[in-house]
Amino acid sequence: MVYSWRVVGTPKASVLLVSLAILLCLVVLPVVPERETASAKLRTTEVENTGTLLGENSPELAEPPEAPPVPTGEGNTSAAMKITVPRLDLKDVAVPTGSRQSELDREGILRLRGSGLPWIAGSNTFITGHALGFPRTRVPYAFYKLDKMRPGDEIFIDDSEGRRYTFRVYDRLTVEPDDYWVTYPVDGKTVVSLQSCIPFPTFQHRLIVRGELVS
Repeated sequence: MVYSWRVVGTPKASVLLVSLAILLCLVVLPVVPERETASAKLRTTEVENTGTLLGENSPELAEPPEAPPVPTGEGNTSAAMKITVPRLDLKDVAVPTGSRQSELDREGILRLRGSGLPWIAGSNTFITGHALGFPRTRVPYAFYKLDKMRPGDEIFIDDSEGRRYTFRVYDRLTVEPDDYWVTYPVDGKTVVSLQSCIPFPTFQHRLIVRGELVS
């Protein structure tokens, strides 16, 4: 090194050292940032994926120790029918008709548009309700205790003229969210079907409780 330094001279040696340093940086630097960048992308993806919420429950609404009182059909909600289910602590609750998730989130309980009506023989009146709604939902815990219903329980539906239709529970089934056949009529019966999401807190499946018209 001493010999080279003296032969090439100070200015030339400085240029040579600087060139070697730049070359070394070009070889080493691309390796380190590439590893760090890949790691950063992976962490970002993990955060985005774990932020996805499943089910119908709101993070602002915890599971209640017991279902609170449910408002009656009085107020601005327009409905062609009211439902009473003693097992669910529902009494004269207005049941609007709709077909959109936003409507269900607002009301908490809906008769599916296009499904049957109790006063039509052979129909399937399909009523869906939230188990855990949202703070803004009119009836947030409409079907919170739907899994407690048993064969023989009664479901009462009153029409707009005050006529009452009595249904008696005869069946329970768990289906997938896209099993639309549960909305179809049941051969030889006039039924009401109550649907909600289970289990808490994932709400991946649908619980259907069916009652047959008895009077």
